[in-house]
Amino acid sequence: MVPEVLRYRSFRDVWLASLASNAGSWLQVVASGWLILQITGSPAAVGALALVTRAPAIGLSTVAGQLADRFDRRAVGIWTFLLQAAAAGALALITGLTGPEVWSIYALTFLVGVGFALGLPAMLALIPTLVPGPRLSQAVSLNAAGINVARLAGPAVGGATLALFGATVCFAVNAVSFLALVVVLLRLPAGRAVPAARAGVGMAAALRYAVRDEGMRRLLVGMALFTALASPIQELAPVVADRLDAGAAGLGLLLGAMGGGALVGAWLLERLHGGGLPRHRALPIATVTFSAGMAVVAVAPWLWLALAGMAFAGAFWIWMFAATNTAIQLRAPRPLLGRMLGLYQLSVIGPIAVGSTIAGAVADGAGIAPTLAGCAVLLALWGLWSLRNPVPSIDGQASANRATASNTPSGTTPSTETK
Repeated sequence: MVPEVLRYRSFRDVWLASLASNAGSWLQVVASGWLILQITGSPAAVGALALVTRAPAIGLSTVAGQLADRFDRRAVGIWTFLLQAAAAGALALITGLTGPEVWSIYALTFLVGVGFALGLPAMLALIPTLVPGPRLSQAVSLNAAGINVARLAGPAVGGATLALFGATVCFAVNAVSFLALVVVLLRLPAGRAVPAARAGVGMAAALRYAVRDEGMRRLLVGMALFTALASPIQELAPVVADRLDAGAAGLGLLLGAMGGGALVGAWLLERLHGGGLPRHRALPIATVTFSAGMAVVAVAPWLWLALAGMAFAGAFWIWMFAATNTAIQLRAPRPLLGRMLGLYQLSVIGPIAVGSTIAGAVADGAGIAPTLAGCAVLLALWGLWSLRNPVPSIDGQASANRATASNTPSGTTPSTETK
């Protein structure tokens, strides 16, 4: 049965193109991580790749949120995807002509990260303009499911492509995949993607709202702690594959297993939420159960057991991202939506960069198994504390007028976002 939300053509086209682009990105993730490990032999160098990829988001997420609120979101997406396509294409060209070099992988991966950081809030904020309000939760969940369809297929295809054709082809396919989104966005009606709030409230208003609103504060802090401690299972997957002597194909299987688990998790979350499970309970449950899967990956002596642990962890990884993203989109005042999603991006990508870099350095000295096990223990402790100290307002929906009125500078009148 086709999900009802896919009957809206604009959303369907963007969703399908995003699916292709995300799959292409996983080819680059597999190829670049594996090349770095083969060139340097260092888990710390692999962890640093996560920092290079996501460092732009640390500095640009707030800027990106303001872009999403003040400019045509379609245009922001087009220019940022063109930047990512150019960087991935240059990486393919350099790797093909001169052979893989650490500097080119780091430098051009950084540029891809710049495009990603500047474009993500606009693309997330675009979703509510493509579907009716009652379908927003389904659209966000399907968007998350699409990301994980790509996570399932992309790493497996990436591992096979890397083994058969080399890294150059992986990078080239990624460049082409970005262009698919550019084509779709060019066909999207511009008027539906333009936010009405072009001026007035600034980033300070969004920060005040995030600090003062208990539900939003827990969402952002919880996501930051989760991604910092959980991300090494993904970012250091090349090191896990190397420990198990699984090769490039095994790396693809590990990441693909996580994506497969995420698909099941997205379906399960939708069913449980429809049955009455509130998000303020689902989030800490996901944190605790994810840590169990991470612990299995840490100690697994066999590839099949590591694959099972990755699949189990992936099921609850998606709970965190889908539930948090949906809650923020429903709770954020409309004129602040892009900026709140910019803060969400910062709470995801900054901690991934920092956490994976630190975990890679620790793994260099202590080994990958103790590193992942330690992260799992800390994650479980945070999840258990959150279960004992819930914030029910996470499931509430803020009044846009009241929220923005209290945060808008004197003399300005925020307008309502165009539907």
